[in-house]
Amino acid sequence: MNKRIFSWAALALASTTFLSACGGGGGGGGGGVSSDGSAAAAAAAAQQAPSAVAGYTAVSSTVSGGLGYPFGSHQTAYVAGVKPTSATQAAQDAVIRTQYDKWKAAGVRAACGGSVVSFNSSYVTVSEGAGYGMLLSVVMAGYDGQARDLFDGLFRVVRSHPAYNTGYPALMDWRVNNDCTGAGDGWNAMDGDLDIAMALLMADKQWGSSGTVNYKAEALATIAALKAYNMTSDGFTKGLPNAANNRTSDYMITHFKAFRRATGDTFWDQATDKAFYLLNLMQTKFAPNTGLVPDFVINTGTNPTPSPGFVGDGNAMEGFYYWNACRLPWRLASDYVTSGDDRSRVVTAKLVDFFQSSSGGDPSRMQSGYRLDGTSLQNYPDPAFVGPATAGAMVDARFQPFLNSLWTFSAANLAQGYYGTELQLLSLIVATGNWWNP
Repeated sequence: MNKRIFSWAALALASTTFLSACGGGGGGGGGGVSSDGSAAAAAAAAQQAPSAVAGYTAVSSTVSGGLGYPFGSHQTAYVAGVKPTSATQAAQDAVIRTQYDKWKAAGVRAACGGSVVSFNSSYVTVSEGAGYGMLLSVVMAGYDGQARDLFDGLFRVVRSHPAYNTGYPALMDWRVNNDCTGAGDGWNAMDGDLDIAMALLMADKQWGSSGTVNYKAEALATIAALKAYNMTSDGFTKGLPNAANNRTSDYMITHFKAFRRATGDTFWDQATDKAFYLLNLMQTKFAPNTGLVPDFVINTGTNPTPSPGFVGDGNAMEGFYYWNACRLPWRLASDYVTSGDDRSRVVTAKLVDFFQSSSGGDPSRMQSGYRLDGTSLQNYPDPAFVGPATAGAMVDARFQPFLNSLWTFSAANLAQGYYGTELQLLSLIVATGNWWNP
């Protein structure tokens, strides 16, 4: 995998194409106009000199003949939260290595001129899977001697399938057919591109950007495209069918903060604030007894409410804590343990309080989805729900016994299929102290 990847960075950063059509793939934004009406301005913002941000010291970007952050080195201690104490650090790291090997053997294959995280029998991959795979491979470098080849192979497929209908080639067509043709009608899924951008920033810290791929330039191109196409001018994420609706699992606080550090653009502070505003509103107004949040929110800039259904993913369950929102405890815990931002702790603690009380502290009694009043939707503990809850329980020492039970249960019930495996493994990487931010 030494073939040089064509850099879309200059093309993406110079793009001035504006579209009024809605995006696709469960997360594409409506309208390609940036926050100030100019893609060029978005690009310029993305290239500003980084500035210091309180709360987290990034890993050094100087990489010379080695790795910036090899797996298992734990060189940047978490600044907040607790970790499982029911197993030694060595035992926890061993679980991660074993599960990563299983994930890679079962879920990753060569295809489409690079590497893909297999999706299903109809589609070879989706941008969401590419993002997960890039995050996993960059974190596991140092254990996996082929991690960089895998990362570059995944990225090759990302860039060879641009979301052409957005006008921004640094965004990925959200799904790919088995014959490697685009299957997402040229639209992007915001969550996939958010993870891809974050993974590229991490790759710059892990390997440096002087090799085959200029990871930093590619990250800045994707960040600029995300701001221009997937964000509103006042900092809300966009969803479907218009910019006033969005998906709570796209509120990736760690990513927004990393984009802020990488670009110096204070817009991403605004995005962080708007995400917390909506999360707090959903919990306090619509789920005061449970703290649960819905998959989708509508009317974000005027009168935000949970989706009535058939707005984003096209099903009746969008107003519930379901297969999208289940990722939030992992995403928010990732922020809290590395930044100490109490807003992440408050939101996550409400969720974990509900999980603990409703299950009696027994992870095997957790459910896979809930209405906002706490009524269960599916009576089994899927790893896509239990895994993120494991990371979530790190945010407060009062959850220590529950965290230990969640870790033990997850380690004994490791997932094998798409989605559940990725969410569980990424969540356990956070829980074991192996996550780091660029």
